[in-house]
Amino acid sequence: MEGYAYYNGKTGLCDEITIPLTDRLIYFGDGVYDVIVGHHERLFLEDEHIERFFSNMEFLRIQPPGEKGEIKEIIHKLTKRSGYESYLVYVSASRNAPQRMHSFLCSDKTNLLIIIREFEMATSGALDLTVTEDNRYKFCNIKTTNLLPSVLASTLAEEKGCNEAVFVRDGIVTECSHSNIFIAKGDKLITHPATNLILPGIIRGFVIKNAAELGVGVLESEFSIEDLYNADEVLVTSTTKLICEARTVDGIAVGGKNPALVQRLKTYILNSYNEI
Repeated sequence: MEGYAYYNGKTGLCDEITIPLTDRLIYFGDGVYDVIVGHHERLFLEDEHIERFFSNMEFLRIQPPGEKGEIKEIIHKLTKRSGYESYLVYVSASRNAPQRMHSFLCSDKTNLLIIIREFEMATSGALDLTVTEDNRYKFCNIKTTNLLPSVLASTLAEEKGCNEAVFVRDGIVTECSHSNIFIAKGDKLITHPATNLILPGIIRGFVIKNAAELGVGVLESEFSIEDLYNADEVLVTSTTKLICEARTVDGIAVGGKNPALVQRLKTYILNSYNEI
């Protein structure tokens, strides 16, 4: 595996770093993580990612493995050491325990894992989506390492020749297997409310925060699968793709009715990324 890693004070190539069996990530997926992209030794929306990382640790009662500034410093030292011009940062915190038991009261410390690998942002090209039932548990708002439903949905999409899977729960579109989703009607964007049924994505939040400057309105409201098919545009947002329009859902053409809006959003977000 290419890239550089940090684990509890040890730094080296990814293949050189080992994780002990006492890390509860192995038995229970007992941890949280975040993913940040950057270039030129600067991270895009770094504060927002670190804030979410700490908020998720607090929710799961994981003791932070350091202060926010300390973790940022470790990340920046590792990105500098890597020498990569553009890169992806994976950071996770997990509980450590001397024995396997479901309760985490035996946990004796928090493990900190950081991985840096080379990454080139690619935002061109429309996406093909497929729909699948959202059968995840109800902690979707926490970015934990328990990702099996998303792994299965993402694999289903790939098997169908699609780029991403759209989760639908009781007829309502929630999000995608590793992205958030918006629909556009006129100059208004609609996205599922930030409840426990979706992850409050950082790019999703960036779009909402800057919507007024972009001349669009945002409505955080439930929308149906029928609304998805009938939308002027369908937009998918994520840290690693920023924002992309969809062209099909299960082979049926969608969107394509407001390309000027799509271009305005894509240009604004990509320029923001390039200017960090």
